[in-house]
Amino acid sequence: MVENKGRWLSSFSTCLLVLIFSSFAYDVESQVRFSDVVIPPSLEQPAGMIETVAEDDSYAAKYLPDIIYATYGKRAVKLSLLIPKQESAKSSWPLIVYVQGAAWRNQDLYQALPQLADFAHQGYVVASIEHRPSSEVIAPAQVQDIKSAIRYLRKNAEKYHIDPNRIGIMGDSSGGHLAVMVGVSEGEADFETGDNQPFSSTVKAVVDLYGPTDFLQMHKYPSRIDHNAEDSPESLVVGGPIQDPKYRALVDLYNPLTYIEKDKKLPPFFIIHGDKDALVPFNQSVLLYTRLRDTNHEVAFYKIKGAGHGPGIWTKGVMDRIQEFFDQKLK
Repeated sequence: MVENKGRWLSSFSTCLLVLIFSSFAYDVESQVRFSDVVIPPSLEQPAGMIETVAEDDSYAAKYLPDIIYATYGKRAVKLSLLIPKQESAKSSWPLIVYVQGAAWRNQDLYQALPQLADFAHQGYVVASIEHRPSSEVIAPAQVQDIKSAIRYLRKNAEKYHIDPNRIGIMGDSSGGHLAVMVGVSEGEADFETGDNQPFSSTVKAVVDLYGPTDFLQMHKYPSRIDHNAEDSPESLVVGGPIQDPKYRALVDLYNPLTYIEKDKKLPPFFIIHGDKDALVPFNQSVLLYTRLRDTNHEVAFYKIKGAGHGPGIWTKGVMDRIQEFFDQKLK
């Protein structure tokens, strides 16, 4: 009995010592790991090792999803943010507002995140904006939503490390249309409603990727869609067949060419469209470009040979050109 008791005490003592030394080792490791000790670079050079130099030319980014920027009754409308983060972070960054195209229907807000992350890595806050789909509300609700989101981001610029004086917008397909509408409609009362008043929805640069402009001209060019049909994306967003005079007022309201005038102050535009687009005719971008050019507004237009409605556009080469444009206008 005494022998068993002695063995038990010996085992207990051993366990206690292990716990004490383990705790001590953890404390020492923690102190070393989180101390301010300067660690010199290693001088070891084993044969066959390849050496290169670290570069500090990009930023990590944090992702903030599902931020409510406006409410309509019980309907919350959201945005998601990518924010650069760095140990010596700037107080604020330029903002790129991105509008995901979806024929003015329900958007896949996460589809372009890999490409958008590259902008965040280069020192931009990026906001991916949800708008209410045409199945819920018709024009001009979608433009009103995007403008409300921009006002929200200006209102909360300090919270999200945004420079409110350096905001650009970019969209593809129907999102390109909405981006252009935001760019040309400053001060237009039909669009300046909704939450987050009285902050401005002004932008300083617009990137339009293969967006429609003049709905009434789309049927004149080859397309996989009958744009004049009553169930076409264009007809659904204005509430009825686009060629029906009954809906002409809303069709004109959603035509950005309506707002482009010679003496009107507009931001610079960067238009990109593939010459093999089977959904939005290439001519739609030609119409926008020539109207901007002929009214003496700043615009650049790139035709991407062989590119379709998306494929061939979301490439590194094209994204680099877009970033160069934003760098010139927002940085």
